Amino acid sequence: MNHPILTLGPLNVTPFGLTVFAGVLCGVLLSLRKKENGPVLPFVILGALLIGHMWWAFFCPPGYTAQAGTAATVLRIWNGGYTLYGALFGGFLGAVIGSKLSRLDLTATLDSLAPGACAVLVFCRLGEYFTGQGYGDMVENEALWFLPVSFCTCQEEGYQEWSYAVWAWEAIAALILLILLLLRARKALRGQQAVLFVTGLGASQILLEQMRNDDFVRLNPFVRFSQIAALVSIIAVLILLVVRRKPGKKTVIASFAELVFASLAIAFAEFVFEKPQFLPAFYASFIACVIGFGFLLWLFVGKRCLPAAAAFILASAALLAVYIADQWQDGSWLIYGMMALALVALSSVVYLNARRPLPSRS
Repeated sequence: MNHPILTLGPLNVTPFGLTVFAGVLCGVLLSLRKKENGPVLPFVILGALLIGHMWWAFFCPPGYTAQAGTAATVLRIWNGGYTLYGALFGGFLGAVIGSKLSRLDLTATLDSLAPGACAVLVFCRLGEYFTGQGYGDMVENEALWFLPVSFCTCQEEGYQEWSYAVWAWEAIAALILLILLLLRARKALRGQQAVLFVTGLGASQILLEQMRNDDFVRLNPFVRFSQIAALVSIIAVLILLVVRRKPGKKTVIASFAELVFASLAIAFAEFVFEKPQFLPAFYASFIACVIGFGFLLWLFVGKRCLPAAAAFILASAALLAVYIADQWQDGSWLIYGMMALALVALSSVVYLNARRPLPSRS
């Protein structure tokens, strides 16, 4: 489906490439709402392209190229191949360099770039339809053969094969995050937009990437590079929030202890055990928890956050109890339970630190 529709010298224009270009254009327009971002954007785009492709070149799936990890593959960015977190890290480095050269506040710059980055991600996920990536398990029930639940991955005379459209779910998650960022743009405190983007994206990546059955970038047969990067980014941002708020020695110790527990719980649930098939109703409840956690971070200002954090903790604890009760016999409750406990721990960190707001925008 991603066959070239136009050839310009060494460049092949594909449907996926056009979709990504549309996303980049949309992201640039959103970012230019703040005119100061103009000199920064070239550095951000260049960094995203170079680092995103470099990471793919070193961790690309077997069979994609015989020159994986070589200088030739790294430098041939026109051949395609990118990783999400490689591009985000490259864009971040570009923002650091561009802000420094333009003498702009880095935190404010990252806040203003977050909606644009989210818009690019929406289009990139939609573009995966043309690449044959982003699919999950086969769907046996023909009543579920429709977008955005599933899409046709194989069609021959008298035969069709449909798989879960994970790429569509990830696009929807990015769109929800984009809407939250745009709604909060004028009222958000300094650093809040960047925090919401990193944590919201990370939470959705940890949950949704495990549904993929494609050959996207992996560190081993069942651990994906993006899941590791998402976990690290969430923990790093929450640590930064705790440090910036300076809530007191006891709260800092408790917060760091819960963050360590949350990271270990997620690692056990996602990266250690070979997970059984998720039950649809329970998986949907985890998606709801991710949306709830994003909303919780959206409210991460003073006492307004406390009722939401308390409700989220109770909801996650209730989810844990349901999993234990339903999955006790086959032992898979341990995997789901660790995920629910991680959600409780992360929301508790938000709760402990919600009383002291972040510094106001300068």
